[in-house]
Amino acid sequence: MMTQQERAATPDDFTWFSNPLDWRPIDRLILLGSLVMLAPVLFGVGLLLSMLLTPHFIDAAIGSFLLGLYALHTVLLGGYILLALRQRHQTSDWPAFENFVIGSFVLNVLVSSYATGTHFSQGMLLLSLGVNITSALANIRKILVAYFLVCVVMVIFAVIDFSGQFSPAPLFAAPPLKADGAPVLGWLVVQVAIVVALLAITRISIAAVSRWVEREDLYREMSTIDGLTRLTNRSSFIARGQSELSRARRIPADVACVMVDLDHFKNINDTWGHHAGDKVLVEASAILMESARQYDEVGRYGGEEFAILLPNVSLEDAAMVAERVREKIANARIVVDGQQIAVTASFGVACYPGPGIEDLNDLLKAADKALYEAKESGRNRVITAKPGTDSAAEPVPELA
Repeated sequence: MMTQQERAATPDDFTWFSNPLDWRPIDRLILLGSLVMLAPVLFGVGLLLSMLLTPHFIDAAIGSFLLGLYALHTVLLGGYILLALRQRHQTSDWPAFENFVIGSFVLNVLVSSYATGTHFSQGMLLLSLGVNITSALANIRKILVAYFLVCVVMVIFAVIDFSGQFSPAPLFAAPPLKADGAPVLGWLVVQVAIVVALLAITRISIAAVSRWVEREDLYREMSTIDGLTRLTNRSSFIARGQSELSRARRIPADVACVMVDLDHFKNINDTWGHHAGDKVLVEASAILMESARQYDEVGRYGGEEFAILLPNVSLEDAAMVAERVREKIANARIVVDGQQIAVTASFGVACYPGPGIEDLNDLLKAADKALYEAKESGRNRVITAKPGTDSAAEPVPELA
């Protein structure tokens, strides 16, 4: 029976046409097994046509052995897929199925490429493309083990090739080439079948890798960007702040910080609803971004509180920036459900370097203290931190 965790991992709107990276492991293995089945089917069809069209070029015993191998591989893989389709309703994973898919593909390609003498060209290409697909759909550790074993086998193949004790390309009773070097019809059919397989696997590899890249980009964005406001989140803002202060110590240079808090934001949520609060946050964020330079950092520090990092800006200039932003927010027309919501914000400004401000933590504390005083003294105003951590902050006169 499925555990509660496994049931939770199964989306109600699951579809085989959705992103495979969103599927459970067993569903990804069913897809992977279906793709791997292309190899024995295409190889088998190509070899069978070659034996029918140009039998004098093919070693009948080895050809029959390979056809049996392809048939066995197809049957076993098809059986596993059918069983997996039944078991996917009771379990989210099937390690034995995964082992068979990876191992059988590697064995199939190695045997086929050795028999045709193409293990260092087409064989390695097929294996490399297989690794690309499997890396996105299966256990990466098992793939690494298979990759290591392939490397060992390739060394053995190289020793065999250079020893001269074994016949190269044992599948062929005679070289599958004409006097002018052109391939005979049967071998040409095999080459076309292999090209079809390679094109199919390449297309799927590109799709799988592109999905993987999209997923990584999304996770990276989620780890740095606030989902609602699209501003930098708190942790990324702090990381940028530490980087800027390190640079400022080397140059040296000023780094100003402005802390912003929307006034009476709880009342907005209580009166107009949380969707109205979200709209206010988004609109305020847009004003902050429009007022910032390209190399400033604007972040959502928490809840209705924001922070602006201003490299190479003095305390006085940062206070002027904050005052302009305050006016823009106060004059903004934010309409929700046909009703206009009045919004104001309070600002605290501090600057590095300064007395009592030696690192980012000091800078944020000083700006936050100034913000607290702005809210305590009536809100909708800008307060700058005065030199010294125990000194009272100074109000910034409104712009004319």
